Amino acid sequence: MAITHFTPQLISRGNGRSAVLSAAYRHCAKMSHEAEARTVDYSNKKNLAHEEFLLPPDAPKWARDMMADRSVAGAAEAFWNAVEAFEKRSDAQLAKEFIIALPVELSRDQNIALVRQFVSAQVLSRGQVADWVFHDDSIPGGANSSGSDQDRNRIGARNPHIHLMTTLRPLTEDGFGSKKVAVIGPDGQPLRTTTGKIQYKLWSGEKPEFLEQRQRWLDLQNHHLALAGLEVRVDGRSYAERGIDIEPTTHIGVGAKALQRKAEAKASAIDLERLALHEAQRQKNAARIEARPELVLDILTSEKSVFDQRDIAKVLHRYIDDPENFQRLLARITESPECLKLADETIDFATGARVPAR
Repeated sequence: MAITHFTPQLISRGNGRSAVLSAAYRHCAKMSHEAEARTVDYSNKKNLAHEEFLLPPDAPKWARDMMADRSVAGAAEAFWNAVEAFEKRSDAQLAKEFIIALPVELSRDQNIALVRQFVSAQVLSRGQVADWVFHDDSIPGGANSSGSDQDRNRIGARNPHIHLMTTLRPLTEDGFGSKKVAVIGPDGQPLRTTTGKIQYKLWSGEKPEFLEQRQRWLDLQNHHLALAGLEVRVDGRSYAERGIDIEPTTHIGVGAKALQRKAEAKASAIDLERLALHEAQRQKNAARIEARPELVLDILTSEKSVFDQRDIAKVLHRYIDDPENFQRLLARITESPECLKLADETIDFATGARVPAR
């Protein structure tokens, strides 16, 4: 279901990271890290659904010339090598990255349209470079697959998301500007502290700008879900703020889930702190749902007003693993007096598919 995962992080040498190597991994490409005189090759990764590298409208000539006649991955390679060459400190912060979950209800093309609108309004308009890639593990062969149009354009079944890398410095005619800029007051003059010093802020944005970007993403996501004729909506408020007695779970990501599956297959325990915390939260929520199954309806009705048994099962499956317990709770929820049936189960005569009761 559509979710609100929107996480920023810094790519920094202080954490042993490189903007070029990060870009290579995200673009599933072969790139050369000029500062370290080494090449990495991630072209065997197959989850790339789409990629774009975009300059702001007022980008200087050197940046536009650098991008000319290059592929998307080639443009990213050239640009992030320029950033790496400019930053001299051993602990330099090189880029900001947003990891953003995409709604599985939208097709690949619909999600691309959603991201393009967000990038234009919230990144390029701020004078920042936007290097973004769309990963979808459910697409065989990635963006360059020779599969059918239906395969290439289908809804990501597992984890569709984007990685959006942006700049920490403005682009100038000579290269890159300062990471900090003066705070300007209503009179157009720099604000000063009580001691007379000019106040500065990060050019790439601080917490208020992040919260604004996050809210705009949620608004745009809901807008595109509505354009697609879907009733589901995302809500950035916490469960507590919505009056739902469910504890939020820790996002553990695809890599950690893969490790968990591997450990389960070998009947061995795996000591990952986030996995342990995630499981503890799931168990707490499972106990609450056992005590009051209608909590599942609280979650669903905060997202949509009309739903079917499959929607109930999807939410229930987040917390309940035991098949027998799952079926028992599913029956209790669907038969709850809080759940009003609008339509019985039918058959779509055009396709022969079963249409669940709503």
